[in-house]
Amino acid sequence: MAQLKNVNDNHSTYINKSMVVSIVSLATKEIKGVVDVYKSTRLSIRSLFNRNIGKGVKIKYTNLGILIDIYVIVDVDCEVNDVVYRIQQNVKNNITSLLPITIKAINVHIMDADKILSE
Repeated sequence: MAQLKNVNDNHSTYINKSMVVSIVSLATKEIKGVVDVYKSTRLSIRSLFNRNIGKGVKIKYTNLGILIDIYVIVDVDCEVNDVVYRIQQNVKNNITSLLPITIKAINVHIMDADKILSE
């Protein structure tokens, strides 16, 4: 289980990487204009050992904070700049309100555009 050790004021906090991936994925899907997070269909040896590969979110821990890469499919009729900005803000707000970690960067990668089906 991948964990982040966060040291603040002489105490340590261990944060499960899967929990961060879940928070980022849910925060991304809340945004209007996001069809889904991009799920890789490629099966590799690496994906057998890492459950987060293929979930559309990649987390990298550094000494300065976490780097978040989000791979999304957006609606063809959306304003891409607006959707990307709202994803970044929502992910940042969710992570900082729930976890005691610093975010160094949130990168949003548009992998495809699709039409959202009417509900």
